[in-house]
Amino acid sequence: MLGKMAAFSWLLFNSSNKIIPILYPQVPPLPCIMEPPLISIIIPVFNEARALPLTLAGLPAAPDLEVILVDGGSTDDTWEAAGAYPHVSRVQSPRGRGIQMNTGALAARGELLVFLHADTLIGPVHVAALRQAAADPEFQAGAFELGLSPPLPALKLIAWGANLRSRLFGLPYGDQVLILRRDLFFALGGYCHRRPEDLDLVIRLRRFARLRLLTPPVASSGRKWLTQGYLRTTARNWLYALRHLAERAFTHRWPEKGDLESVRGRGQRAPTLSPSPA
Repeated sequence: MLGKMAAFSWLLFNSSNKIIPILYPQVPPLPCIMEPPLISIIIPVFNEARALPLTLAGLPAAPDLEVILVDGGSTDDTWEAAGAYPHVSRVQSPRGRGIQMNTGALAARGELLVFLHADTLIGPVHVAALRQAAADPEFQAGAFELGLSPPLPALKLIAWGANLRSRLFGLPYGDQVLILRRDLFFALGGYCHRRPEDLDLVIRLRRFARLRLLTPPVASSGRKWLTQGYLRTTARNWLYALRHLAERAFTHRWPEKGDLESVRGRGQRAPTLSPSPA
C-alpha cells in the first residue's frame, strides 16, 4: 500500500553519516493534450461567383481548418460572394493559378497545404481524410481520387483514366486537390507561373516524396469538357503535358542553357519561395 502512495528517496546527512528515507508524495502525470495540426485550404479564383458558394459550403468553420481564397482580379461578384463566409480569409493576387496558389501558401499558417480548385467540391468526409493525413507523420504529399460531375459515361471514363494515371505513374493533376506538407512545398520552391503548374510541381515532388492517393473521390466539375468538347479538352491537356516533358528533357540534356522558356525569352518559373516567420 505504501508503494502506491509514496516513493522512496534517500538523503545523506554529513553530520551523522546516516541515510534517512524521506517520503515524497507521488504526483500523477498530467495528461498530454496535443492540438491537431492546422490545415490550410487554398482556393485560387477568377470570376467564380457562381461556383464558389457551393465550394465554400462544404468547408466547415473549425479551429484546425484555415480557408484562404486568393482572387486574381475577378470582374464579377467573386470577392463579395466569399465575404458571406466569415471563416474564409480573402487575399488579392496577380492573375495566374500558379501565382495565386503561391500567394495563398505564403499567407497560410497551416502545417498541411491543400490546393483546391474553385469548381471542385469536397465535404466532411474529405476533411476527415485530410485530418487523418495531417496527423500521420509519414504523410508528405498526396491527392484525392478524381470524380467528375455530372456523372456522364464519358466523364466517368475520363475520371477512370486520371485515377489510373495517378496510381500507376504517381501523376495526379490539380483538379484532384494536391496536398503537401508546408516544409516540402517551400523546399520545392512552390508552383511555377505557367501552365501546367500542377504537373510541373508533381514531377519535381516525386523526386523527394511518394504521393498518396486519398479517398473518397472529389467531385470536380466537368464543365471544360462539356463546353469545349471532349476531344479538344483532352488533346489540349496532353499537349500541355507533352510540351512540359519535352522542356524538362531539354533542360536535363543541356543544363547550361537553362530553362527552355528562358531560352525563348518567356521564362515564367516562380522564384524560390520563403515563408514568412510564424
